Amino acid sequence: MSETSLSNASASTTEHFNRAAASLKAAERDAQAAIGSAVDGLTSAYGDAKPALSRYAQSARDYASDSYASARERAAALKDRGQQAVESTRGYVSDEPIKSLLIAAAVGAAVIALVEVVRIRRNR
Repeated sequence: MSETSLSNASASTTEHFNRAAASLKAAERDAQAAIGSAVDGLTSAYGDAKPALSRYAQSARDYASDSYASARERAAALKDRGQQAVESTRGYVSDEPIKSLLIAAAVGAAVIALVEVVRIRRNR
């Protein structure tokens, strides 16, 4: 190969490398621009969604608080009714001791009979 031919090949190779380097730099710029655009889009979406998410979170807190208060009120009402039933039963037993004893015996016998029926059916 002659010196001119070698010089032309070297210049051609240098030109190809320069083009490749320029292409890589352009690709890097495009990638950085795409990343920047994606970050901007996500930042904008987060900024748009943040108030809505805050409203939903507040609504959920309010709903949970209301539900808790309602459950507490129902539990208190149920406790009151239970206490009333206990007091009513005590009064009935105090007023009608023989009748109460007979009712308790009948209920006990019914429960024992029911347990026996279930036990016999299971053993079959």
